[in-house]
Amino acid sequence: MKLEQKYPAKRAFVTGAASGFGLAICMHLASRGWKLLIADINAKRLEQAEAQLRQHGAETFSMVLDVTRQEALQDAANTVKQLWGGVDLVFNNAGIASAGMIDDLPLEEWEKVINVDLWSVIYGCRAFVPLLKNQGGGCIINTASSAGTLSGPEMSPYNVAKAGVVSLSETLKSELSGFDIGVTVVCPTVFATSLGDSLTSERAMEKRLLAQLKKSRFTSQHIVDDVFRALEKGRLYVMTQPDAKWAWRLKRWMPESYFRLIAYLYRNRKWLYAEQEEADRLIKKR
Repeated sequence: MKLEQKYPAKRAFVTGAASGFGLAICMHLASRGWKLLIADINAKRLEQAEAQLRQHGAETFSMVLDVTRQEALQDAANTVKQLWGGVDLVFNNAGIASAGMIDDLPLEEWEKVINVDLWSVIYGCRAFVPLLKNQGGGCIINTASSAGTLSGPEMSPYNVAKAGVVSLSETLKSELSGFDIGVTVVCPTVFATSLGDSLTSERAMEKRLLAQLKKSRFTSQHIVDDVFRALEKGRLYVMTQPDAKWAWRLKRWMPESYFRLIAYLYRNRKWLYAEQEEADRLIKKR
C-alpha cells in the first residue's frame, strides 16, 4: 500500500535532517507532499536545509535539537502534536561514527557515540510511541548500520551502538504490532553520506573509512529509495547493498566460519586497512 493511502495526513519527523541521509529522506518526502518537522544540532545547516525543502514546496518546521537529551525528543513529540495533531513517520536518524582499536579509543568517545547513536533512538522511541498508540498507528524508522549486524574489527563503539538499534527495532516490531505501528531498521554498509564529518582523528581505520565513503558508488538516494519500498511493504530490515545482505546471511548461517574469515582477513591486512596502509607506505618513501 502506498504510504499516502495509509497516512493521508502525511506528517513526518526526522532527526539528523540537515545533511546527508537525513536530508535525502526529507527531500524524498517533500517531493511527495509531506509535512516535515526537521531536527538537527547544527543550526546553520538546518536553516539551509529548511530553505532548500521550502523551495521544493514542502511545509516544514525546524527544531535545533540535541538528540542526546531525552527532554528534547519529548519536546519534538509535543510539537508535532501541537502542529498537526500527530505524526505518521518517525525517523530516528541522527548518528556519528568512530573507529579504532579498543585500547586506543578513550571512554569519552565511547560515551559520545553510544549517546548519539543508541540513546537518541531509545529516547525517540519512548517519546513517540505513546503518541503513535493514542492516534492508532504510524511507523518508526531507525537508522542503524550493517556495523550492528556484522561486527567488523576496530569499530567497537559504533558496532555496539548500532547493534543496540537493530535489537531495539526487532523487539519493537513485535511489541508494537498490535497497535498498528510499523518498525523498520536501516542497515547499510558504506555509502556516500555526511557521516564522515564525525571522523576527525588520524587513526588508520578512520582514514580508510573516509576513503571508502568518498569512493562508494552507493548514494543516500539509493538507500532512501529502498527505505520507502520497505515501508510500503511493511519490511523490518533495509539492507540495500549486496555486501550487507550476503555478509549478514553468512553470519547467520555459519557464525563461527564468518568470524574466522573476518579474523583471517584482518590479521593479514586484507580488511579495510590494506589500501590505506599501502598509500601511507608510498607517501613515507617519497
